[in-house]
Amino acid sequence: MKKDKPLGMRIGESAFSIGYLLYALVASIVFLSRRTGQAGGLASTCAAMTLLLGCGDAFHLVPRILGNVRGAARSEDEERSQHFWLGLGNLVSSITMTVFYVLLFDAARLMPVTAAHDLPNWAGTVRLVLVVLAALRVALCLFPQNRWFDGVGSQTWGILRNVPFVAMGIVTVWYLVAWYGSWPMAALVTASFACYMGVVLMAREKPMMGMLMLPKTICYIWIIALFLRMV
Repeated sequence: MKKDKPLGMRIGESAFSIGYLLYALVASIVFLSRRTGQAGGLASTCAAMTLLLGCGDAFHLVPRILGNVRGAARSEDEERSQHFWLGLGNLVSSITMTVFYVLLFDAARLMPVTAAHDLPNWAGTVRLVLVVLAALRVALCLFPQNRWFDGVGSQTWGILRNVPFVAMGIVTVWYLVAWYGSWPMAALVTASFACYMGVVLMAREKPMMGMLMLPKTICYIWIIALFLRMV
């Protein structure tokens, strides 16, 4: 059985997670309230993007919060139950996070900035590439070889399913920089992927690397804040 995390760590992690989920909910409501005028399409897309992100992350954050409240499992049955719900949450959030980046691209296309190039000729093609990569990643996430529910998972499949996801990130960053010159948002997307892949590649050997999920989440909060300023 695993030992309990230090009380301060459990409280801090839970407080941060609850604050993030509340932020996503409030931001979604704000976006929905601004669906008027020229920015109406952007606000609607951002509302869907933010609500999807918050709901998807809730699937893995709520079990973690409950685990922090209850402490480490005291029996094998309880441990299996925790592994199942955490695994299910990670699976769901992996899928919703993938769709999030497709919606982020849709929102980027509606940003009120002056494009550097002829966007209509490329936007549809780039979005199709993102959709194909997203579909591939979702399909890879659904393979049982990922071992979502055993509390261990598969390092090989963890890398494999993230290959198309990283490709999505590269395409998104390229589009933000090359076509919109949106360096702050591109930097945040890059940082979020760097933190996420740090967890994927190193958290198994060095569990403290899992703390990189905190700056990754902050990047998402910041991205949403940037969109809030546009609508």
